[in-house]
Amino acid sequence: MTDNSLPTSSGGSGGRSCLLSVVAIVVVALVFAAGFGIGFGAGHFTATPAAAAAASQGDDGNDLYPTFDIFWEAMDVLYRDFYGERPDAAAATYGAIRGVIGEFEDRNTSFMTPDEADFFRSDLQGSFEGIGARVDWDQTFDTLIIVEPFENQPAWNAGVRRDDLVIEVDGEEIIGTDLTSAVQKIRGPKGSTVKLTIVRQGEEEPLEIEIVRDRIEIPTLTTDTVGGNLAYIRLNSFNENAGQLVRQAVKDALADEPAGLILDLRGNPGGLLEQAVEVASVFLEDTDVLIERFADGTEEVYTTRNQAEIKDLPLVVLVNEASASASEIVAGAVQDHERGQLVGVTTFGKGSVQLPQTLSDGSILRVTIANWFTPDDRTIDGKGLEPDVVVEFTDEQREAGVDPQLDKAIELLGGVVGELPVE
Repeated sequence: MTDNSLPTSSGGSGGRSCLLSVVAIVVVALVFAAGFGIGFGAGHFTATPAAAAAASQGDDGNDLYPTFDIFWEAMDVLYRDFYGERPDAAAATYGAIRGVIGEFEDRNTSFMTPDEADFFRSDLQGSFEGIGARVDWDQTFDTLIIVEPFENQPAWNAGVRRDDLVIEVDGEEIIGTDLTSAVQKIRGPKGSTVKLTIVRQGEEEPLEIEIVRDRIEIPTLTTDTVGGNLAYIRLNSFNENAGQLVRQAVKDALADEPAGLILDLRGNPGGLLEQAVEVASVFLEDTDVLIERFADGTEEVYTTRNQAEIKDLPLVVLVNEASASASEIVAGAVQDHERGQLVGVTTFGKGSVQLPQTLSDGSILRVTIANWFTPDDRTIDGKGLEPDVVVEFTDEQREAGVDPQLDKAIELLGGVVGELPVE
C-alpha cells in the first residue's frame, strides 16, 4: 500500500471528514474505551464550577462565552432560513461539540452522546458479546483498523489479522464516520453474523470476511510454568483487581522456586493508572514509577507502594505494538530502573491521561488533562517504548503455534525453549 487512498463502496460517505477524535483503542463488544483510559485512575475529579469558569478563559485571556455570540448568530440564521430538514437541537449541539474537539487535534479527547455513553457503560459492566478484536481509528485512512485480533476468538478464526483496515460493515461504508458508530455496527449478540470488508496490505482487492459473533471470555490474568522452571504471568488488562491479582500470582509462583519470571503485557491496552503503580510495585521497591505532568507545568510523581514480592528474581517483560498506556508505565519503569529486560517490538505509544466527565444529559466528555513520563523523564506518547531485545512475531508464526518472543524470553532467563504456556 503506497498511497492514502482506499477502495470505497458505490454509495458511501468516503468524502466526509471525521470530526470526532475518538478514544484510542477499544475492544469490539468487550471494553469500549476502557483500555488506554489512564484518566480513570484515582485522584482526578470532575471540575468544580470555579475550575470550569477558569477553563473558559482563552489563550489571550478573553472569556470564551462572549465569543460564542457569533455561533448563536449563525444558528439563528440556519434554523430560520434553511430550506429543508433541520437537525434537532441535540444533534446540532453534539455536532458542535465534536467540531470543537476536532480543533484540539487530540485523538484521545472525545465525546459520547447519551446513547453512546450507555453503550460504553454496558460494556464496562460485562456485556461481552462480539468478534473479539481490539481496534482503533486510523487517522490517515479515516477508518477502523484492527489492532489486535484475539487468538482463538471469532475474528481471528475467521481470518481477520492485525493492521487490517475495515471499510464496510455489512455492506455499509464506515470510512469518514467515527470509531463509536463503527464499533456499534460490528458488535452484536452471540450467534449472529457480521460481514467486514477489509483492505489488507499486499492484497490488490478488498477482502470480505464473515464472522459469527460469540461471547468473548478473556480473563484478567493467566499463569503457567514455561521453559522448565520459569514462572509465566500474562496480564490482559489493568482493571481494579490487576495489582492484587499479579501480586498473588507472584506469591503462588514463588512457592515453586522459579529461576525467573516472564510478565506478558502483549496486547494489553492499559486501564487504571493506580493499578499500573500497584503492578510495578510487585517488582520494584522504594522508587519512582512515573511522572504525571499537567498543562500548567505542575507534576505529580507516583512511587511504589508496599514491599516488592520479587526484587532480585530475573525478569523479562514481553511487549508488542498493542501494549499501551498502563502497560507502558509498568514496562517503562522496569526498563528505566534496569529491573528486567523488555522483549518484543515497540509499544503503542499512549502517554496521556484522560478524565471522563459525565455531562448533565448523560453524555460523556473525555478530556486529556496531562501527559505521563517514565521515571527517567522519557515521553512515550506517539513514540512507544523500544524493547531491549527486538523480536518480531508474524501472523504466520502465530498460526503455526510458534512464539519467538516468548522463546527469546525463555532463552534470556536460561530456560528450555519450545514449551508454550497453556492458553
